[in-house]
This record gives sequence, structure tokens and C-alpha cells, in this order.
Amino acid sequence: MSGIAVLYQWDGAPADRSTVERMIACVPYRSVDGFGVWGNGPVAIGHAKLQTTPEASAETSPFVDETSGLVLSMDGRVDNRDELTAELNSHGHRVRTGTDAEIVLRAWQCWGTEAPARVIGDFAFALWDPSKRTLFCARDPLGVKGFYYFNGPGFFLCASELHQLFQDPRVVRRPNEPAIADMLVRIPVDREETLFEGIRRLEPAHCLNVSARGVECRRYYDLDASREIVYRSDDEYSDHFLSLFKEAVRCRLRSVKGVASDLSGGLDSSFIVCLTEQLRRDGEVQVPSFETFSVRFETGPGAEAEYVEEVLRKYPHRHTYLAAGMAPLTELIRQVAHYLDVPDYPNTALADYTPLLGNRNDLRVRLTGGGGDEWLSGTPLVYADLLGQLRITALLETLRINRKPPGGFPADPGYARTLWRHGVWPLLPESLKSAIDRRRSPPQLTATVSRAFAARTRLSERLSTRRQLPRCRSFAQQAVYGIYSSGFLAYALEMDARWTAGFRMKERQPFLDRRLLEFAFAIPDNQRFRPGVTKFVLRNSMRGIVPERVRLRPDKADPTESYAMALIALGGERLFDRLSSVENGWIDGEAVRRLYRSMTAAFSRGDPSYMENVCDLWMVFAVELWLNVVFLGISEPFKHITGAGAAAL
Repeated sequence: MSGIAVLYQWDGAPADRSTVERMIACVPYRSVDGFGVWGNGPVAIGHAKLQTTPEASAETSPFVDETSGLVLSMDGRVDNRDELTAELNSHGHRVRTGTDAEIVLRAWQCWGTEAPARVIGDFAFALWDPSKRTLFCARDPLGVKGFYYFNGPGFFLCASELHQLFQDPRVVRRPNEPAIADMLVRIPVDREETLFEGIRRLEPAHCLNVSARGVECRRYYDLDASREIVYRSDDEYSDHFLSLFKEAVRCRLRSVKGVASDLSGGLDSSFIVCLTEQLRRDGEVQVPSFETFSVRFETGPGAEAEYVEEVLRKYPHRHTYLAAGMAPLTELIRQVAHYLDVPDYPNTALADYTPLLGNRNDLRVRLTGGGGDEWLSGTPLVYADLLGQLRITALLETLRINRKPPGGFPADPGYARTLWRHGVWPLLPESLKSAIDRRRSPPQLTATVSRAFAARTRLSERLSTRRQLPRCRSFAQQAVYGIYSSGFLAYALEMDARWTAGFRMKERQPFLDRRLLEFAFAIPDNQRFRPGVTKFVLRNSMRGIVPERVRLRPDKADPTESYAMALIALGGERLFDRLSSVENGWIDGEAVRRLYRSMTAAFSRGDPSYMENVCDLWMVFAVELWLNVVFLGISEPFKHITGAGAAAL
């Protein structure tokens, strides 16, 4: 998890090198292996170095090409390095050092603004071209690597983390109310907006051109909805998937130090671990060390140790069980004060990893199963596809299974409403939908947001605006695109990455490989989901690699209870006694307290209806903590709660 820091005075004034030095100094966990700042006239470019790949030892920080004068700061990894190197050499752009940074720089020389589309991997970079007096920036198609920027009067700043930008005193902290409203309802309407006015994130799959003429942003990559993969048998699909997944895992095992992986016992993390061990046994990859860890719950929906043990029996290796717990309030305050963002979600770190990872320097990579659910789990919009194809028997069978799913999944008591929303509504003509929308009341907002705040931020209007999605061959395929392009996915990845970066490691997710996403987007819907069977193609490809009990498990752990347990442990209803966000007009305090009492009553009696509101309540707490620490300067918020956060989950 290297780091970027750039100041470009596009008004021609000399760039203050010390500003960039401060931007690098405030992310020390990204500069374990050194840092550097290059400056010339209106530009200062910094790079914090956290070396993970063997080739990175030859990289300068930042990377400077003396011949052309190009300067690059990149946080990233190039996965198609061999193909790109061969192609670049054939075009006369010889790659000399073999580092990922040089490959990206040569790609810019060869293809210009089309270079990011040629690179497969996780990356964010800023490249200064002195001949054009232009700063070019790009972010990978899924937003695995963070990139934030601020365009002020006469100057432009960009960095890997949002809080770095405030090292320039010209960047003023002002709350961005529309983004705060989105946060409270947990629906990021705009992928560029942050909680601060003027600070934006570069959208995934987008690039920036910054010059004295201004900032130009454009999309450089998108999924191809016209592409369709058609095979004769299920095995052909699974063979193709397995070959792609092997390559995705292999690329993410390229590390100069040890690799660790989550192992929850679920399908996704188990497949990653089992395939890693198989690749190591077959001599296809070499890593200094490999180990796994998981949070152990003795009871409840998170209790998956029996499946973890199945994997460990098949592939014995070093594994650590961590006792379930949560960060105390003091740690959440520290996170907000440092990152100037909301604290980690309760399910991001369900235990204290510090004893395991805090003082280690032998690990550089953490593998996670992120993306498996998003691309392969299926969607209720299959109802619309079945109904549109007049496959009534299949529709009724799917409805029957979903009313009482196997393996402990919650039943759908409102299946008639689900059928209307996900089956009938998508098939209606747009003109009829608009007519219905005009006659019915605006979409109901979460009760936690005050009416005045919702009106002030035009929340209902913004939520009602339908996103323009490409024409797909099915509603289920369109749902995959909706997840890929959602603001929620980008934000969740940023939150996970910052947690991992705190332990001086880089987070890598094989399921977020662009080639794998393109495959999942192009296959028939029945390879993703069949009645009663999620992730069909994944399960089929796991035969012989993953223990059968894990491969065929019908259930899945639900982390939602961690939100309720965290709120209770942090202080319960007293968390919502004195809310500064009520005084700000953002929150309806009485509604929040009623909602909390209702949630805890349902949770205590084991009623799953508690899940309807618990995440909304967590966001109220998170935004309240952020407001207190960042804007009100309160170093000990919630101090009226004796021993807040001292209890363990």
C-alpha cells in the first residue's frame, strides 16, 4: 500500500515542496520502505514506498525518466506485465528495469491517455508530462486503490488518502451536507462526493487531465454488455472460470514477503486459500510464507469454525483463531481523528488483530474474498427475467424455494411484494413507471434523517433519479453492472484498504480481478444462480480443490449482528442521548431513540427484523462521532457514558 502525494500549481507559481513532504509524513504506514519527493517549478510529486513485489526494490520514489522528463507516482500492481512488456518493446518503448512503475510510464509514452485501459491490475497514479505541462491521473476500474483530489484557485492536490489533502492550509474543512445525507441513508448517490466540500474522489475507471485549462475527467473503461460467453456444458464454464481464478490468485501472490489470507470458512475465502495451497504445492508460485486467520464465534450466524477446520485438514498450514471482539471507543475516535472519516464498520475488524499483525514486518499482503458475493450470488431480478420469458413454472419454483430457503437463509415473508418490485416493476414501460411515480408519495427515507435536512439536501429527489445503466441481455446481468458501478462498492473497498494499510500490508482481492469480472458479466445468468444454489459456476469449479462440505454448504454467515452488538457494547441507548447532529439539524433524535429501542427489543428476542434498522443506527453513531471529532473539536465524545466501549462483544 504505497502512497501518492502531488501538488501542481497550474497558475505557474512554484510548488511548495514542504506541503508534499507533510502529505507523505502523515501516512507513515505507507512509507515503511522509504519515500521521496521530486520537485521542479510548479510541480512537486511525492511517493511513499511500501515494497511488496520483488521488482519494486529497483523502483525510485517517485519514478523519473531522465530522457523524457516524465515523473510518476503510483500505488499499484500490474498483472499483465509480461504481455505489456513484450508489446511495449515491440513498439520501441523498451522496458529496462521491469518495475510496474516503469511499465505504466512506458505505456503512457506508447498509448497516452489510453494507457490505463491497457493495464490490468489494481492501481492509482499521477504522471507529470513536462512537454505538455499536464498532470495525468488514473484509477483502476474497480477502485481498489484510493485517489482523492482538490482543485483550488490556481492549484491542484491529489493523494491516496483524503486526510493528506488537509496538509495544505488552503484546503478548508467544510461539511458536504448532500454526501452526509447519503451516508446516513447508506446510499452514495454520487461516487465522486466525499464528506467534505470541494474534496472529490476520482471515480473508478476514470482518468483526469489537469492543466492550466482546468480539470477534465473522463471514463476510460467500461464493461461490454454486448459480450456473451456461450458454452455447451457447465463444465466448460467452470474450466474457464478456474483458469481465470488461478491467474487472479497467482498474480496476487507476487510478494517479496509473506502473504496472509482471511479464512472465514465461507466459499470465497476458502477457495482462495485452497487454491493458493494447491499452487504452492504444485510449484506454480513461490512465496516466503503463507498463513491464515479468522475470527472465532462460538455460537450464532458467525460460527463457521467447523468449515475452517475442514480446510485446515485438507491443507495444513499456520492458522490463527482470534477471539471475537470489537474496537473500544478510544480506537474509533483515533480512526476518525486520523483519517477524518467515519470509523471502521463493526464487521471490518471483528477482533483485535494488533497482537497478531501489529509488530510484524514479515507480511506484506492480505488476501480477502471481496467480490465473490457481488458478481456471483444472483439477484431477485431473476423474477423479472423469468416472467419476461414466460417461464412460469421456473418462476413459481424459485418463489417456493425463496419462501423457505435451505441452509438457514432467512425466508422472504414479503414474497408478493418482492415479486412486484423485482418481477413486475422492471418489465413496465418507462412511461408507465413515471406516471406511477408521479401519483405516489416520494420514496420513504430512513426515520433517522430529519425532514428539514432531507429537504435541504434534496435527498428524495436525488434518490429518485434513476441511474443510466447500459442495455443488457437480462435484468440479472444489469444488476451485476449496478453493483460494479455503485458508490457503495468503491466506498467499502476504501474502508477495507485503509484497515489493512494500518498494519503495513496491501490488500488484494482475487475476485476483483478485471478479467474475472468481465467473465462473470458475460456468462448466462444460470451460471451465477440457480434455484437454491448460489455461485453455481464457482462451486462447480471448486470440485477436488475445496473440501466437499465447504463446497456444498448452502448457508452463509451474516455479519449484521455485529452492528447490534457493537452499539450495545459502546453504550447502548445512551449513545443517542446528546446528539450534536440533532442540533445541526441532520438527525431526528426522538426517531433515533425509538428506532434503537425497537431494534434492541427485536435483537434480544432473536427476531431478525432488527436487521432492518441496525445499520442506519450505526451510521448515526458514525456520523455523530465524525462531527464531534472533526468539526467540534471534542476529543472525548460520549464521555457522559461511563466506561463506553470497554465491554467486549
